[in-house]
Amino acid sequence: MTTGNPKPSPHRAAVAIAVTVLALATASCSGTTSKPSASGAEPSASHATPAHATGPSAGCRAAPVAPGTTDARIRSGGRERSYLLDVPEGYDGRRPYAVVFGLHSLSIDYRVVPASAGFPELHRRYRFIGVAPSGLVSGVPFWNAAPVADNYDVVFLTRLLDHLERTLCVDTARVFSLGMSNGAQMSSLLACRLPGRIAAIGAIAGVEFPRPCAGEPVPVIAFHGRKDPVVPYAGGGLSSVAIADQHHYHGDLPPGTPTPTGVDASMASWARHNRCDPDPAETRVSAEVGRRVWKHCAAATEIYVADEDGHSWPGRPEPAFEKLLGPTTTDIDATRLIGAFFFRHRA
Repeated sequence: MTTGNPKPSPHRAAVAIAVTVLALATASCSGTTSKPSASGAEPSASHATPAHATGPSAGCRAAPVAPGTTDARIRSGGRERSYLLDVPEGYDGRRPYAVVFGLHSLSIDYRVVPASAGFPELHRRYRFIGVAPSGLVSGVPFWNAAPVADNYDVVFLTRLLDHLERTLCVDTARVFSLGMSNGAQMSSLLACRLPGRIAAIGAIAGVEFPRPCAGEPVPVIAFHGRKDPVVPYAGGGLSSVAIADQHHYHGDLPPGTPTPTGVDASMASWARHNRCDPDPAETRVSAEVGRRVWKHCAAATEIYVADEDGHSWPGRPEPAFEKLLGPTTTDIDATRLIGAFFFRHRA
């Protein structure tokens, strides 16, 4: 895969349409309602962003926010940016809650993420506030997950996290990010850019190791299908750099932007970064799913590989789209595995 400007293809367009329809179908079944929009003022340039988690946030002294779902706004980079805030029942503004960012895929509306990512199921097991931000919209919603020095989406998500920690009672040592495809790529970038604040990431069908990544080790759990036609296992396809180039840079990528590698090379790089033994322990979870776990790490590092899967979320099959995007295994449930992985870790 080169970092030049890839030309859209009918196949890619069809994939985007299929995934968008899938997301809208999920939203229509979720029963989620939204409260009126809220606004967050853009922090001043003098606002100091903490480099590391410190425990209960300043928001534990603020007025409590009522449980519910809010379609909210915050300014970043001179733009109004959107996010869905999912505060569960039981939140009282005094006990610190974890934060789970759910980052959408290319073309997917942020408002369907809580349902499609399984936040309702996770809320039954874990105490967390769900946050589903939106990337910019350039025909379709997208994240600039390219590892460029001046990345406006890293700035946006940092400002959003600052805002959440000021206004909500948050356990700053338990801030997690999960996503599929472009959302997995953005989660990967956050792990490198905010390693003292992101406690762990879950990357489905899009794990990358964005160079340079010189920060602290960060726990990583990943999932990928060997037959993914959108983000191929061996690399290429709709990588973070290809998406950013198509929708933002338009062939004028910053010089030296590194080309993302395939899944095996990305996970090997995460293992080195997390100071693991070089060779993972491999086991078969089922006839079609393998698991690799690296040992003696400073931060847990593991991946589930589904031999026959396409571009999909393990455990959440959508038969209407499997012909285009490939099969989805039900031998594992990525949502459940990510939840268990996240809540074993603190930053």
